Amino acid sequence: MKCYKWKKVAACILAAAMTLSLCACGNQGGSEEKSVSTDSEASKEASAQGASSETEEPQESQTEPEETQGVEVTYPLKDKVHLTLAMVDEAAVTANATNLAATPFGQAWQEATGVELEMMQLADSDALNLLYASGELPDLIMYPGGYTGGAEKAVKDKIIQPLNDYMQYAPDLQAVMESNELYKKSNTTKDGDIIGFPFIRGDDYLLTSVGLIIRQDWLDDLNLEIPQTPDELYEVLKAFKEEKGASVPMSVGKWWLTAFGLGQGILTSPFGLVKGQFYQIDGQVHYGYAEAAYKDVLAYLNKLYTDGLLDANFQTVDDNTVRANMMNGEAGVVIGNAGGYMGNMLQTMEEDPTFELNGFGPLVAKDGDIPMSTQYDAPINGYFLIVTPNCSNKEAAVQFANYGYTKEGSLLFNYGIEGESYTMEDGVPTYTELIMHNPEGLTKQLAMAQYTRAWAYGPFVQEKGYQLQYANLPAQVQALTSWTTSDVAKYAMPPVTVSEEDASEYSKLVGDIDTYVGEMTIKYITGLKSLDTFESEYLETLKSMNVERTIQLQQEALDNFNAR
Repeated sequence: MKCYKWKKVAACILAAAMTLSLCACGNQGGSEEKSVSTDSEASKEASAQGASSETEEPQESQTEPEETQGVEVTYPLKDKVHLTLAMVDEAAVTANATNLAATPFGQAWQEATGVELEMMQLADSDALNLLYASGELPDLIMYPGGYTGGAEKAVKDKIIQPLNDYMQYAPDLQAVMESNELYKKSNTTKDGDIIGFPFIRGDDYLLTSVGLIIRQDWLDDLNLEIPQTPDELYEVLKAFKEEKGASVPMSVGKWWLTAFGLGQGILTSPFGLVKGQFYQIDGQVHYGYAEAAYKDVLAYLNKLYTDGLLDANFQTVDDNTVRANMMNGEAGVVIGNAGGYMGNMLQTMEEDPTFELNGFGPLVAKDGDIPMSTQYDAPINGYFLIVTPNCSNKEAAVQFANYGYTKEGSLLFNYGIEGESYTMEDGVPTYTELIMHNPEGLTKQLAMAQYTRAWAYGPFVQEKGYQLQYANLPAQVQALTSWTTSDVAKYAMPPVTVSEEDASEYSKLVGDIDTYVGEMTIKYITGLKSLDTFESEYLETLKSMNVERTIQLQQEALDNFNAR
């Protein structure tokens, strides 16, 4: 077994960084062996969503595996194994541990599998790209997607080792993939290569976590109903300003407004626009930011801004200020998530019995309509644990990564260590006070970051039980239900990837278009640019920037995905 030379890797990364700059121009565990069920709870849950017996034709592997007919995967592994694992630093983990392997979760993962992990911490995505460029790869990488050309190109660039010839070592992953056609397609390139060990959101309840949040106590005081339409929201914000003295009735940062309010469609349905980002209708790709209806969305936001109802500082205001605005009576509506926004505010204000929040669904044209879109994550959204071609023991690495899909592994990844971070209550894994009310004052997320991976991502199926407990306050549960009610599944794009040969062209086009759309959106909202120029300047400029080509490339990617 090789002992990985991290100094050599660091030197290669430094050299790659210098080259890019010049170009200017990316514990060994317990000894008791036990058999682990390959009929994991995750697999059973996925099966209920619709099984598929179709399989892809195996592809030739880059290395010749040993004969493994009838492999029985047991944990811990029979032989002592040392594997190297690289991942981008997570502040929630390293706030209380050196790295993932040093956390109670990491120690338990190593003990259960019999694998000793050597971690390589990467500062950010740029450092990850430099690692790719160095060619000196570890055995495993927590792969967050985003590789130019997608997984297909990463396979050809020898970043990803396809699993086609190693799936006999991953029976639990195989069961999950066979249980759901979308899972299989999302973990397979158009060339038929199996990418890796995906992070899977195993329930529709887990796909939406962001939406509109309102001061319910203010609504009650003013005898107002939850707003559903743009006009109703306008009147509520106006009442908050005039009757409650709110200086910024709707406080929202630029990223939350553009990425979720516009990009994912929380505010766009009433104006006949699904959302700003790419979406599809019956298999036909659209780009909302380049559609005529976007003008009406911008006109509405401009009215809120001009009338002092939308935070004048939305371009620069940060999350802490937005939350403070809600808690100190300066704001009455925000866009945020159920945990870090709603949960944080409710926990901070729990001593104030008058403070009450509510979550309300995306806006609609008239009361009772179903919104076309909402914030939405695909069940598999690009996060994988991948094996690299450099891996010294691919069979062991695959068996190690498979553990998260077993019944025991699923419990560890979702809930942590039994008796410490969770106990079984009437057959239900239930977080203990260590997580829910940490004695050292850690937030739920920080406590979970030491004991689980449910709060982030990893090679496992995330369970609904995690979210039901993490966001367990009545207001959070209600908010998640409201935010989830939409027709988003009809319009959402699956996790498609533009082909390798078109990736560079697409990246350049989209980079320039995203920048232009972002700049013009701000100008139209703030009135720096008249909406009279929307058709003659904005839409025409997008045409000249070849926006139709980006739609065409997304269409080809969607067609390829559907054909898998």
